[in-house]
Amino acid sequence: MCDPTAAHAVLARGDAAEAFFIDPLTDMPVLRTPDDRGKSAWRFYAPLSLPASGGGAELASVVLHHTVWLITSDGQVHPAPCTPTEHLWWGDGWGDRPSEAATVVNALLEDVGATVNLREHWKAPKGLTALFNEEHKHGAELTRSTLLHARMTPPCTR
Repeated sequence: MCDPTAAHAVLARGDAAEAFFIDPLTDMPVLRTPDDRGKSAWRFYAPLSLPASGGGAELASVVLHHTVWLITSDGQVHPAPCTPTEHLWWGDGWGDRPSEAATVVNALLEDVGATVNLREHWKAPKGLTALFNEEHKHGAELTRSTLLHARMTPPCTR
């Protein structure tokens, strides 16, 4: 926990906040707000890249819960890197594109510290895009081997 900063005020966008935090790994502001159902909600910005790992960590798995979360082989959990004007989704995103999540995951499978670039998300591996186009339950975990297999496997045509 910390005292609120100007970055927290920007993140709050005029909404009430219950508590203020700084993510110790990325130094990014985080706040907890009450949502409309009386439960707390967390609000944060996704990083453009993950913090450098001194131990050569790699992407171990992806967890799909409200956004795309990454678990690295050194046990760190991060929201997937994303550009400020985008958010990552899977399944039927009502206009959102699973190719964006596929693009980010594809880059991080090669280098967990890569800076994401979503300008050409349609060039994501078709198998990864197909995997993220599936309806996964919130909280579903996709292992590294599942992601690598999807990346190498073309989607089935019907």
